[in-house]
Amino acid sequence: PWPSRVQGMAFSPFRADQDGRLNQYPTEQQLDEDLRLLAPRVRSLRTYGDGGTLGEIPAIAGRYGISVAVGAWLDRDLATNEQQVEKAIELANANRNVVRVFVGNEVLLRANLTVEELGAYIDRVRARVSQPVGTAETWAFWLKYPALARHCDFLAVHLLPYWEGMNVDAAVDASFENLKRVQRAYPDKQVIVGEVGWPSEGRTRGNAVASVANEALFLRRF
Repeated sequence: PWPSRVQGMAFSPFRADQDGRLNQYPTEQQLDEDLRLLAPRVRSLRTYGDGGTLGEIPAIAGRYGISVAVGAWLDRDLATNEQQVEKAIELANANRNVVRVFVGNEVLLRANLTVEELGAYIDRVRARVSQPVGTAETWAFWLKYPALARHCDFLAVHLLPYWEGMNVDAAVDASFENLKRVQRAYPDKQVIVGEVGWPSEGRTRGNAVASVANEALFLRRF
């Protein structure tokens, strides 16, 4: 059975007709609807950016007793990066329910910034907030770029067996083994799961079949 409450979920609250890349954000009322729906089911949420109304998420979540890991979205747009980082610092310092800060998401995977550039953003946030600060990458990229870990209080690992083409029956064991590989590589760092899941729809990738049944199976086993 599915647990009555889970520890955390990744939260990207865009509706079907909205796109953050086009500055189309959910309204505060829509955010409140989503967070009220999630409150009985989840203890904490992770966000990916703080532009537009997304900066209101910590305050609204706080009214429902939900903790938030605030995310600052980083890419090649340096002006937007500046806004994202400054807003994340502001949110972390203004909201007691902000428990950690993610500076960037799969930045190295997308080759948007170098390790040194990403590390500089992380260091800057660490110097100005009291919460733990880190970033998120796939497990393989954490093993590939050990220099990045030196800038982080925590390492957020993405475990995405569907994208690696695994059969659902092998996916959970493989995910935990990859998580343990990162833990063994960085015994002095807190390693957390930043993303894990299985899609209900989509094309078949190798031995990975997207279906509602496989999604339900993977998540319950995990």
